[in-house]
Amino acid sequence: MPIVPQILLCAYLLFLVAAGWRLWLVGWTKGVKWLVAVTLVLPMPLMFLIPAMMHRGSPWSDVLRGIGLTLLVCGIVSLAGGFSAARLRSRRR
Repeated sequence: MPIVPQILLCAYLLFLVAAGWRLWLVGWTKGVKWLVAVTLVLPMPLMFLIPAMMHRGSPWSDVLRGIGLTLLVCGIVSLAGGFSAARLRSRRR
């Protein structure tokens, strides 16, 4: 299996963990934080989901949809992990 896609996926998920950590520390309202979180998570999965939905008869559409949904779930979990790690660290201090 090629190594470059794995490195890019790892970098994407680590970026979301760091972004979740940083979003927790910023003094914005919760609505703005949610909007920024959605804006950070959605672009990468949508690059796979939109073509899958546009070409439903294609043999690759199921694969693209699976990759897009997996990226969406992993992105949400990574961002939530950054939120919770920052919250736990700030609670100890």
